[in-house]
Amino acid sequence: MNTHDQTDERLLEDFARGNHAALGDLAHRYESKMLGLACGLLGQDQSLACDAVQDAWVRVIRHAAGFRRESTVKTWLYRITINCCKDLQGKSRHTIAFLDSTCPPSPGNPSVDRSETDERRSRLNDALMTLPLDTRALLLLCYQNDMTHTTAAVVLRIPVGTLKSRLNAALNELRQRLESEVAP
Repeated sequence: MNTHDQTDERLLEDFARGNHAALGDLAHRYESKMLGLACGLLGQDQSLACDAVQDAWVRVIRHAAGFRRESTVKTWLYRITINCCKDLQGKSRHTIAFLDSTCPPSPGNPSVDRSETDERRSRLNDALMTLPLDTRALLLLCYQNDMTHTTAAVVLRIPVGTLKSRLNAALNELRQRLESEVAP
C-alpha cells in the first residue's frame, strides 16, 4: 500500500516499527500546519516557532511507540506543538506576538487598503497578546485552523462546554479591549 493512502494512525504505527519514511509522510501532512500554529502562538519569531516544531517532532519520535490512540494523531501532534510552544515561551525572552505583520491581508474587501488592514491587524495583535497562551491556542485552533469545538477540546484536553465558555469569554474580552482602544 502506498504510504500516502495510509491513515495517520497507521503511519505513526509503521514509524514506531522502524519505517522512517512513514514519519516523513506524517511530516509532509502536518509540518506546515504545526508551524502555522507555532507561529500564531509565538509570533514574529520564525526561528522560535521552528524550534517549537522541531522539539515537537523530537517528542513524536521519542513517544511514537507509546501513542495510546486516546485521540487522533492530528490532535496529538497539535497538543505536542502547543506544549512545546509553552515550554519555549517560558524559556524565551522574546516578545510573543499573535500575527506575523508580513502576512497578507485576508481576502474579502478589496477596497480596504493595506495600511488600514495593517492597522487593524496591529490592534488585534496587541489585544491578543494580553491574553494567556492557552487562550491564544484556543482561538488559533478554532479560528486559524478551523477546528470544530469538539476537536479543539480534545487537543486542549478540556470538555467541549468549557471550551465554548472560554472561547466566548476570550472573544468578549477582545471586543472590550478593542472597543476601549477606539473609544475617545
